[in-house]
Amino acid sequence: MNVSNTREVSFHGCGLSDHLLAVRPGVPRDEALHCAADFLATTHDLLLVAEEVDSAAARAAAILLVEAATAVINAAGGAD
Repeated sequence: MNVSNTREVSFHGCGLSDHLLAVRPGVPRDEALHCAADFLATTHDLLLVAEEVDSAAARAAAILLVEAATAVINAAGGAD
């Protein structure tokens, strides 16, 4: 069985030309995609809370988790 690993993918822009966070290279694809699914499940829950209490902080956290999940998917071999 050929198990692919992640490559480094930066996310969460910080300033005009740099990123604050990145997915680490070398994580097995299945483990990385499991983490991305967890990020998206947490995002779903945050957005439900944000809707109920009109929370800007929950919406901001949800955006960051979507950025992280997207970076993980891309690092695991998805589109750039």
